[in-house]
Amino acid sequence: MPFYEVSMITRSLSKPDLVKALTRAGNTLLDHGAVIEKVESLGHRDLPYKRLAKQTNEPVYASNFFLFKAHMSREARQKTKSILTHDLDTVQVDLIQVDTMPSPKVECNLEEILKSPADRQAVRDLRENQKMGHFTRQMIYKRTEKEWKSIPKSYLIAPPRP
Repeated sequence: MPFYEVSMITRSLSKPDLVKALTRAGNTLLDHGAVIEKVESLGHRDLPYKRLAKQTNEPVYASNFFLFKAHMSREARQKTKSILTHDLDTVQVDLIQVDTMPSPKVECNLEEILKSPADRQAVRDLRENQKMGHFTRQMIYKRTEKEWKSIPKSYLIAPPRP
């Protein structure tokens, strides 16, 4: 079964009505053979443009955004989209197929991590390739210059004149 993201925009509803609308949408998905993996609330936001509520034709400027992540067949996708689109509490419903790529294999580098920082190759690379900014270079230069000036210098004594 393909993996779909079902984005649902509802009207601005009170919490009990919002819960009813979400359970209705979830039950619709489950009744048509979908396997819901995750439900996310994307919050209450302003819409990019004015929409109209289905039954009352009132303008809707802000609404709740939800995202269902589910596995379902293509036939179930068409049925659930038509049912959710005709629900009076929803403003917009989109079902987008997501390509699931196999995740790359993760190699264990615990032995490298357990070494002391001085022995790790990554730390050595950082030390060799580290970049210094202008301010850091200037501070190092001033410090070395100060140390150089603090060292007493011995001057050669000129030979006596003939």
